[in-house]
Amino acid sequence: MSLNLNQQQQYNKYLETQVKTASPIQLVCMLYDGAIKFANLALTGIKEGNIEKKTVNIVKTEKIISELRISLNFDKGGEIAANLDRLYDFMYTYLIEANANDDITKLEHVIKMLLSLRESWQSIANKPAALVTPSNPAQPVAQQQQPSSAIKISPYTSVKQPSEQTDKSNERFDLAC
Repeated sequence: MSLNLNQQQQYNKYLETQVKTASPIQLVCMLYDGAIKFANLALTGIKEGNIEKKTVNIVKTEKIISELRISLNFDKGGEIAANLDRLYDFMYTYLIEANANDDITKLEHVIKMLLSLRESWQSIANKPAALVTPSNPAQPVAQQQQPSSAIKISPYTSVKQPSEQTDKSNERFDLAC
């Protein structure tokens, strides 16, 4: 399905609004959604023998995982951040191997891992605010004020909200879990 220019502009505005109004946890889920979408498209590319489709979408998946990885906050995240770092490194390596060898099994393994991580974040997002307390460090902290436009969602994680005055290409999320 091809969109005309006006439809594409409207869709882009919709996506921009969706990102600007999303909670920090929803933003993380969106990143996982994107990685899953692109990994599935790459899988289709391998199955179809479409090298360009495979490569373009594996690279997009790698970029999302790289962003998640470089945004880890090891000072606040400690062991959780270190474990996620190793997990992201593993997935990235599998993506490289899947791309080089058209390895469906490795790509499917990465997709399963991404789905599992996304499900974990979604379960946190679905918890009522009353259950989200600072006394339970595995849970996000509800509505705390943070300096410099960061929003704290757990003792280990802060996500910077997009600013209309900043260059969108340089934004990143400071994640520890």
